[in-house]
Amino acid sequence: MRFLLRALFYTLLLYVSYLLLTGLIRKDAPLPQVLERYAEATVKQYLCTLPISWRIGELDPAFALTLEQAEHAALLAAAQWNNAFGIEVFRYDSIDGFPINFAYDERQQHLLQQALLQRNLQRYDSNINQRLENLQHQHARLQQQQTQFARDNQQFAADIAAFERKAQYASAANRSALQREQQQLNARQQQLQQKAEELNAKQQQLVREQDYVNDTVADRNALLSQQPATDVAAEVGLMEIRGKQRTMTIFAYKTLVDLQLTMAHEFGHALGVGHTDSPASVMHFALNTQQSELTVDDIQAVSHQCDLQPQ
Repeated sequence: MRFLLRALFYTLLLYVSYLLLTGLIRKDAPLPQVLERYAEATVKQYLCTLPISWRIGELDPAFALTLEQAEHAALLAAAQWNNAFGIEVFRYDSIDGFPINFAYDERQQHLLQQALLQRNLQRYDSNINQRLENLQHQHARLQQQQTQFARDNQQFAADIAAFERKAQYASAANRSALQREQQQLNARQQQLQQKAEELNAKQQQLVREQDYVNDTVADRNALLSQQPATDVAAEVGLMEIRGKQRTMTIFAYKTLVDLQLTMAHEFGHALGVGHTDSPASVMHFALNTQQSELTVDDIQAVSHQCDLQPQ
């Protein structure tokens, strides 16, 4: 009997130990997720600790950009975020700020070639459009002049026919009058001949102008063969965050306005914000002509990331 009770006691003890062990295992199961959430919260807290200081670091002379120009572009880019939230999100600090480096690479040259091509195309298009507009006006005036000349020439032919009929029945009394009329007709004929030569010269000038426009269009279209096969639409800047160290690198830009937009984009990454879907958004993955300033999508992304309220 005692043996049975002892066996029952050990059985119950083992069962209770099993329950306790199972409970511990179940409690320990979510531990990796807890650590992950803790790590994310820690990173988010670091990224959203404001203000974030920046400075201009290495400036590759191949950019032909002065330190003052680089700082001014960064100040304008930072001001977009500061003004959006009414607080100092980014602050210039020449000593402790994270570096903004300018590292020239092939993308810069590619973009400059594209910019030069677009500028030349715009110049061609402006010249072509202006000349085509002038051609249109000149052609319309020439048609009016040719129509009027045809009427004058038709009237002259009718007056000549009438004069010839009168000359058939001329008498000594009206001979002098017919001579004066003939002189007038001769003068009109000379005027019409001169007008015809002027109209022909204008017509030839218009033909030459049209040929010039056609040649200009051909030259303009020949430039399109220089268009790169692939369009560099991806980012031309990079924000690296390693531990508690940020580094922004600018690889390329076409204009100082584009540089400012690229810096504003990378400042967004400095806050931990990813890319947005809207092409007009500064945080869109590719720099494009639709971008000009921060959009609602940009501000909402930062608000969600750092619990900031826009101004």
